Amino acid sequence: MTDVERLQRMVSDLRTMRNQCEPKTNTNPRYLHYSNAVSNLLWLIGDLQTGEG
Repeated sequence: MTDVERLQRMVSDLRTMRNQCEPKTNTNPRYLHYSNAVSNLLWLIGDLQTGEG
């Protein structure tokens, strides 16, 4: 399994956990933290795919 595949699995797992949060808004700190983690992992995946960093 490549690093990108591992990160993509993490993104999927975090999204699943995020979707269990109530309320599903950025006013919920836990929901917001999950959302930020997903965004950061997606940036990292993009960097790895383009060879940057």
